Amino acid sequence: MPVDQSASARALPSRQRLLAQLAAVLLPIMGCRPPAAPPEILVTGVDYAFQLPATLKSGPAVLRFHNAGTVPHEMAVALLKQGVTLGRMMEVMQAGGEIDSLLEGTVGILIAQPGDTTIGALAVDLLPGRTYAIGCQFRDGPDRPPHLMLGMIASREISPAR
Repeated sequence: MPVDQSASARALPSRQRLLAQLAAVLLPIMGCRPPAAPPEILVTGVDYAFQLPATLKSGPAVLRFHNAGTVPHEMAVALLKQGVTLGRMMEVMQAGGEIDSLLEGTVGILIAQPGDTTIGALAVDLLPGRTYAIGCQFRDGPDRPPHLMLGMIASREISPAR
């Protein structure tokens, strides 16, 4: 048996359509534009390195990961503390030390099988003048070194937006 809808409930979708149509006409006239989508940055992992743009601008961005290698890889992204360099982080790791004290925080991790691009992405607000590290901690076997010790690590200092 059909459910009787009130007149206001039936009118709701048409009101929403009218508002959307008005917005589509009036906003451009008023000089307003919807916010632009953040730029998408594709990071490619190979056996055993990362390929990504040489410079990254500050502001919102979406990071995606493609594994062009022959083994599984991850893209772990972290914000380094002020003044910490990738070289310093590598020294601590090679000495068997913990790097947690060098990191301000973890942005996130994406994992991809060989030939795959991740379905998900990392939304991040890249901070100007700050350095982000990207690494893969996977191993090809229990007695093998982490991929980052084979060169699968990178960093980028973020330039101011223009």
